Order: sequence, then C-alpha cells, then structure tokens
Amino acid sequence: MEYKDSDLFFRYCKGLCTEAEQKKVEVLLNESEEHRRLFQDLRMALALGDDIREMETIDVQTAFGKTQNQIRRKKNKRLQHQLIRYAAFLALPLFLSSVILGYLYFNESSDEKIQYASITASTGSVVRYELPDNSVVWLNSGSTLRYPVIFGKNIREVDLQGEAYFEVQSDKEHPFYVNTPSGVRVFVTGTCFNVSSYENEGYVEAVLESGHVNVLIPGYEEAESLQPGERLLYDKKVSQYVKSEVDVFEKIAWKDGELIFRDTPLPDMLKRLSRHFNIDIQFNNISGKEYKYRATFRNETLYQILDYLGKSVTMKWRMEEPVQQADGTFTKEKVVVDLY
Repeated sequence: MEYKDSDLFFRYCKGLCTEAEQKKVEVLLNESEEHRRLFQDLRMALALGDDIREMETIDVQTAFGKTQNQIRRKKNKRLQHQLIRYAAFLALPLFLSSVILGYLYFNESSDEKIQYASITASTGSVVRYELPDNSVVWLNSGSTLRYPVIFGKNIREVDLQGEAYFEVQSDKEHPFYVNTPSGVRVFVTGTCFNVSSYENEGYVEAVLESGHVNVLIPGYEEAESLQPGERLLYDKKVSQYVKSEVDVFEKIAWKDGELIFRDTPLPDMLKRLSRHFNIDIQFNNISGKEYKYRATFRNETLYQILDYLGKSVTMKWRMEEPVQQADGTFTKEKVVVDLY
C-alpha cells in the first residue's frame, strides 16, 4: 500500500473524506485482503488513543513500512499469540497531532480464517477500548478480552476472562455475545452491563445498568432475562444461580477508579483490594468474628484503607517484603492482615 493510501485511510477513519475519496477507500478494501487488514489495524490504533497519555513522535512512512513488511513476511504462516508492535505517527496535515502506540495480539483460526485480537488490563489497572462495532468496553484489573478483528455476519461475539463493563452499540440484527470460561453467556442487542468472571472466583456475575440482557446458563434450557438494577449470580461449584436487585453503581464504579462497598464482608473487601492494588493480602481471622463495611474510596492508598478498617475493629496489618525465588524472580509484595 502506498503512503498516500495510508493517508487516505486515516482521513476515512476520522470522517474527513470527500464522497469521491470514500468510494476510493471502498474500492481499495474490496480489491485486497492486505488493504482490509491494514485498515482494521488503523481503526484499532485510533481507538487506543483515548487510553494513551504519553506519546512520542514516529515517522509515519517508516512505521507503516515496518508494519507492511511484518505482514508480508508472515502472510503464509499461522499467527498464534504473535505480538505485532503497531506504531503510527498521526500528526498528519490539518487534523491530527498525536501518536498512537498500540500492541495488538492476533491468532488465526485454521478453519474459518478469522483473525482475533486480545486486550489485557494488567493487574492494578483499568483499560478502556473501542471494539470494531464502536461498542466500548472497560476491562478491570487482571482481565482479558478476545474478539474478532471483524465481527461475523450474524453475531458479534467476544470471550471474557475477568471483569468488564460494556456499552454495546444497538444492532438488533446482530446480537452481542459475551462468553465466559464457565460456559455462562450473556447476550444483548444494545445496552450497558457488567460481567465478572475471574478464574479464581467461584462465581460469575452479570449486572444490568440499562436496557435488557439475556443470560444463557449451563444446564438450563431457557435463557434468564435481567431488568435494569438486577444481577444474576451463578455458582460455578454447584451450577446454580440466583437473581436479585443490586446497587448498580457499587458494581460498576471500578471503571471510574472508585471502590464502593455496601455491607460487604471483610474477606470480600480484601479480595477486591488485593486485585485493585496488585498486592497479595493474607487474611487471618483469629477472632472468628464477621464484619461488614459500607465505605467509598477513590484516591486512598491501600495502607490508608487498612488503617480506616482497623478503626472499628481490633485489626493489625504488616508488610512482608518480596522474596527472591530459585529462578531469580521475586514474589509479589504481600500484606498480612490479622483480625483479633
């Protein structure tokens, strides 16, 4: 692809093309699979812009040349979790003055030749991302979302490990499915909802903020529907579920950097704090007593929160420094909490 064509694709993605230029883009996309791949790469790179704060200038022609060479070298090979570093200088004349740096992970199915991308929120972080259909997803700490680079003709389908909040673009002809490792599937046509499905948790939780969702549950023939303000909690161990009303704001505040607890048992609070701050927390309930908390935290450190929790109960905590292991790596930072 020529540099002028890449410039044209940028203009198209930003909605700045004339009618004649739009027709030219459509011709380019129809005539070449390579054009379609590079066009999709550009769309995803632009979507990453909302989440990138520190940028550096990269020559656009050099960056595109490297990307094209990578694709040509690997064109006839299967791509399984191959990292492609994608960088483009978007300071093009008249309309852009920022750099998009993204990391796209692809693998190619040997049967249907579908390309997939994966987004991961590292432990202790939250990631916002725009999907190919313009739906927006927020990934919570330690979560991964896998999705087709181009959605299928009939459905939009993604695979989630961890927790995510979705704002799904309405499209009744193409329902949106969220698959979880436990077999629970949430499907909608356009709405706002939250799904939590961490591997180390014993449950899958779906919470509806607005609109309408259906949940397919392993072992149950009919889908369970949710109304705004409701949640479905599926117990993976016994393969049963319950529906209940819930404080939606408490469940989705994490995407805005807040931690909200409403009558939350202390062990559950510590699990969430561990994930949020990327620190192992060992809880020793020496007293055998059970406590629940109502609190909201935003900018507090873990240690400030632990001090706050200790004001109402006899609780002490201490830090344990990381320990070097046999392979030379270190264990995670650890906090030990003792309840007396």
